[in-house]
Amino acid sequence: MIQMFGISSSFMRFRRNESGVALVEFAIFLPLFLLSFFVIIEFSRVFFSYQGAVAGVRDAARYLARITPESICDGAVNGSGGVLVYTNPDGNGGNVDAIEQIVTRNMDNEYNTLPEKISILSVTSTFVCVVPPVGTYRQDEVPIAQVSAQIEIELPLGGILEFNGQPLIPNITHTVTDQSRIFGV
Repeated sequence: MIQMFGISSSFMRFRRNESGVALVEFAIFLPLFLLSFFVIIEFSRVFFSYQGAVAGVRDAARYLARITPESICDGAVNGSGGVLVYTNPDGNGGNVDAIEQIVTRNMDNEYNTLPEKISILSVTSTFVCVVPPVGTYRQDEVPIAQVSAQIEIELPLGGILEFNGQPLIPNITHTVTDQSRIFGV
């Protein structure tokens, strides 16, 4: 009986002792805090890279609107168009697509700051001839340049969350598009 009383009183003293409670609460809270901090930082990096892709497509559409001749749609029917290809020498005796080079250069600016989270799969540049309502523009056919870039977004936790080597969160493929009216050279 005496021994039983000693164990229960020791247990009661242990239950009433509150030293170390803050350390236990901190140990429970710290992993959640670090995970939320990591997620915020990673998603801001992805957003920053995505904005670089959007800015690159916008700059490429503006460039295309300035270098394409305004007469490209003379006598064209409404809705007709085609693919625009402008090349620049790459320094190695070959040519590269100037529009893709603009988008890639903007993305490279983002890559130098932060690790890659977004990659460019393809860039296409096209034009469309639009016949506006009478009195809207000074010309009969209005050429509009369009640049589209297909990008692949790698999600921040995609590499961590894997099951048997297969990611649980697949990469996202998205198309960024911008248009600009062709003013010509």
